[in-house]
Amino acid sequence: MKSLMIALIAALSTSMALAQAEAAAVSEASAQTLVTAKVNGMVCDFCARAVTKVFGKEDAVDSVHVDLDNGEIHVTLKAGSALSDERVASLVKKSGYDLVSIARDAV
Repeated sequence: MKSLMIALIAALSTSMALAQAEAAAVSEASAQTLVTAKVNGMVCDFCARAVTKVFGKEDAVDSVHVDLDNGEIHVTLKAGSALSDERVASLVKKSGYDLVSIARDAV
C-alpha cells in the first residue's frame, strides 16, 4: 500500500510540473511586447499621425501611441511577434525623426 501511495504522489508531482511548464510556455508565447522609442523632432499632431501610419504598416505591430510631450513612440507588438531595434530605427528615420533610444517591456 505504501508503494502505491508513493507511486501516486510521484505521478501527481510529475503531472503538476508538466502542467506548470506548459502554462508558462503558453503565457510566454501569448505575451505582448511594448517597444518605446525616444525620438527628437516630433512636435505636432501631424507628426504623430505620420509616425502612426509608418509603424502601423508593419505586420508585427498591434497598436501605436505617440506621446508628443515626452517625444516617445509606444508600439505594442502582436503576441509572438518581433520588431528588431534596427527595424525600429529604420521606421523612425523613415518617419523623418532622429532616434535617441529604444526600450522594451513585456505587457
